[in-house]
Amino acid sequence: MNYGANGTQVTAVPSTGYHFVSWSDASTTNPRTDLNVTANITVSATFAINTYTLTYTANANGSITGTTPQTVNYGANGTQVTAVANADYHIVSWSDASTTNPRTDLNVTANINVSATFAIKTYTLTYTANANGSITDTTPQKI
Repeated sequence: MNYGANGTQVTAVPSTGYHFVSWSDASTTNPRTDLNVTANITVSATFAINTYTLTYTANANGSITGTTPQTVNYGANGTQVTAVANADYHIVSWSDASTTNPRTDLNVTANINVSATFAIKTYTLTYTANANGSITDTTPQKI
């Protein structure tokens, strides 16, 4: 390249799961075009792995055990969390429709923000009559 000329645009392209941080000369411009070049330029691009946040919450009538939020590198696994129902309640599902409990999110490639939903336990009352009798009213009953 001639003295004082402009370079052409170059782009640092990260691998999947990584992002561009900066050039070795501290420039964060990407793509970059060096202008009015008056000396040799040698730079290298620096990349960093993407990180994601895993957030677990409990709706009414329950709680969460385990670490929340969690910060996880691209492709890594989170740590186990458990939705714990209050007395007389049970977990229905997580807001992403998962019914796995406890849960460990694997091979994370995006932020995860889910909440656990709980419902009151129900019971079935079933009445039967032995020989020579009958039952009136509703059986079984769900309460």
